[in-house]
Amino acid sequence: MERPPLSNPLTRTLAWATGRLIMRSLRRQFRAVRLRERGRPDPGRSIIVFANHHYWWDGYLVHLLQQHWGFGTVMVWMREWRRFPPFGSLGAMPFPDDDMKTRIATIRQTLRTLKNTPSMLFLFPERDLHSAPTLLPFHRSLFWLHRQLDEIPLLPVAIQVVAGIHQYPEVFIATNRHFCCEESDEKAWLECARSEIAGLLGDLDRLQRSSPESFRRILDGRQSANERWRCSGRPPSQPK
Repeated sequence: MERPPLSNPLTRTLAWATGRLIMRSLRRQFRAVRLRERGRPDPGRSIIVFANHHYWWDGYLVHLLQQHWGFGTVMVWMREWRRFPPFGSLGAMPFPDDDMKTRIATIRQTLRTLKNTPSMLFLFPERDLHSAPTLLPFHRSLFWLHRQLDEIPLLPVAIQVVAGIHQYPEVFIATNRHFCCEESDEKAWLECARSEIAGLLGDLDRLQRSSPESFRRILDGRQSANERWRCSGRPPSQPK
């Protein structure tokens, strides 16, 4: 299924409204989103970004990163696309388990777009959303895409949601330098990619505890009630 062109006024309006909803939701649910970059994509060149898939918010964070990095075209394969069709205006592409024909069409469109337009494909190789901190085995799609598009760099990303001392949790995101693995065997290569994300998650966890100031704040969200009271100069009301 081809994504409607953004030159279509209705599609532009839908993309604007959906993007606004996503950003509003992130600001309401989190205190902040923070990013630490060792590697950064070039908006003038296609890239494949791969990350862990531990949080319901992962798709929303993809949109935030697209805005931060300045990519005009982003793609995400979405198994439940039929339930959230407005996300198609922002780059979500149908990838249903029960429809091989649609999956093949999505793969072909993805290859064409990455080859012909500076764009970003955001992939969750674990495929299934699951609880942190473990990582599931990576599915072969990442390896297959790399073999088809070996000139396109791969950027590893780790995502962690942290509930700390504040009323609302914070999101910490870290990128590494472009991923490279010399393994030619599919299983070994995928395990190498999985280990890359596992190591990046470990580094992220350590850094957000020891030096959170090393992360750049890319989204301001909601402050805790005590912070809002302090800023307003009004003490909290006493319970009766």
